[in-house]
Amino acid sequence: MKGHNINALNILLEVYDVRSRVGVLVSPGSVKIEEYDIPKPRDGEVLIRVRATGICSGDIYAFKGLPVWFTLPAPFGHEPVGDVVEVGPNVTNIKPGDRVMAIGSPAYADYLVAKASSVAKIPSNIPYEYAIGEPLAAIVNVVRVTQPRIGDYVAVVGSGYMGLLLIQALKGMGFSELVAFDIIDDRLKLAKEFGATAVVNPNVDNVDEVVKELTEGNGFNIVFEVSGSPSGVDLATRIIGRRGRLSIVSYHSLPIQVNFRIWDAKGIDLVMAVPARSGEEYATTDLRIAAKLLERGVFHQEKLITHKWKLNELQEALEYASKKPKEYIKGVIIPE
Repeated sequence: MKGHNINALNILLEVYDVRSRVGVLVSPGSVKIEEYDIPKPRDGEVLIRVRATGICSGDIYAFKGLPVWFTLPAPFGHEPVGDVVEVGPNVTNIKPGDRVMAIGSPAYADYLVAKASSVAKIPSNIPYEYAIGEPLAAIVNVVRVTQPRIGDYVAVVGSGYMGLLLIQALKGMGFSELVAFDIIDDRLKLAKEFGATAVVNPNVDNVDEVVKELTEGNGFNIVFEVSGSPSGVDLATRIIGRRGRLSIVSYHSLPIQVNFRIWDAKGIDLVMAVPARSGEEYATTDLRIAAKLLERGVFHQEKLITHKWKLNELQEALEYASKKPKEYIKGVIIPE
């Protein structure tokens, strides 16, 4: 215990010898790295030394000038993982030296302060960059609010980063089929590896015939739309069965048209499986469940984190990610 306290003290002394770099999105397409005094944690807060931060698709949308939930200029990023350096008053579940995932901003930084209620411990054997927790909490929320049932015929439209995490979470839940859809074959290979019972490339396969064969002609009971594109919503509408449940997982930055006639004819149940659906539970309960599932080996991010950049390369990272190259699935920013 004494050694642990000395180590925490050394970390704390190191912190207050420096300032924190913070990534600021000044305007669409323009990032600036600024320096700020390191904040002190207040009541119910913890100070975290950031070891890795995931690049969220929402950050990419903002970089491209698309509408998002924050206004510019703004320090940004909200998918941090790191070490607790100091805790504020009335924090009892987290202590200095703990390795944690968190939901907090600005996370493109050396240090950040987060609510202790929005922090969860991570296993010591998992590298920081593979323990990005905010997307895992989002996936936990998706499954909890959509409530698929054993025996369902389930489709995941979009096998990008979030779609592949979702397939990992759905694996082993006793579905009649768990089918992944994507137009990139390498993503479909990963989907199969992570638990999909079948994969479909709409640009190659006859979607109607394949769906009829896989679902005994009835269409899917549950369709998760994780593509983030109008064509993905159209495909989800096409393959869902009568009285099926359409779960919208993606963030759509621009308005899209949907065919309500088909939704009406099929009598579908629409679920907005987004963080706002679960409210505060997203950053508390969902995050803690995500950490537990990570510890138990449900989530594997080693093959999903395809690119890594340093904090001073944030501009370059967002420029690259915004082009959506096929080899890119998920990027992280590592401050050091």
